[in-house]
Amino acid sequence: PPVRPDSLTLGSLTAAEAFVDAYYAALKTDRSTISTFYCPKQTDAEGITVPSIAWNGTLYNDATTFQKLFEDDLTYTHFEVELLDCNILNTKYMLPEKLKGGCGDNEKDLDRRMSFAVAATGSVRLKEALKGPLREFSESFVLVPNPEQEIGTLDEKGKRKLFVKGAPKEWLIQSQNFRFTEWDEGEAREESKVDGAAKQGGKAGNNGPKRNAFGHLAAAGLLGKGKAKA
Repeated sequence: PPVRPDSLTLGSLTAAEAFVDAYYAALKTDRSTISTFYCPKQTDAEGITVPSIAWNGTLYNDATTFQKLFEDDLTYTHFEVELLDCNILNTKYMLPEKLKGGCGDNEKDLDRRMSFAVAATGSVRLKEALKGPLREFSESFVLVPNPEQEIGTLDEKGKRKLFVKGAPKEWLIQSQNFRFTEWDEGEAREESKVDGAAKQGGKAGNNGPKRNAFGHLAAAGLLGKGKAKA
């Protein structure tokens, strides 16, 4: 029988909870796997490229490049999600014939074919585990079904492999928008100075945008030693 709407809502919430647990854990301790959470890079006929990753004012269209940001440039991070919300966007995002192991009926398997949005807000501990500064953040994602994950794939405990390390994720990030939402007065001044320098530097070549992007991270206390001068 077709999946009931309330079952889809519950399914999207379960997937959203599993996603944020796995994703933020990867940002902290398993950064070599970050790119596996994203859809493959592709550009459509209208020139729109996915994944679209807007991270505190800097845009990335390549999950590998975004992963290198965390691997090479960022210090310790520990995210605590305090508020989570999700909304189904399209119950038939994936065509039924594209779902591996699906029945092929356009009215069925909606719990695996749907796309949905996830919104997370909370705090992130920076630099070090116990005494590092806390910053508030807000982040939103659009998740789309992964055509490489076969329906009905279960782990050794008989549970669905939603976002299990080493296995294809059931959904992948298509777009993402992250922002720090709290700054103290000193950090706000530092960001303003870096932005101003970036605008002037941009006239001389490509240094402007680079300094601007790193300036946002330096002001937030995220960059490793010496990186703020990049």
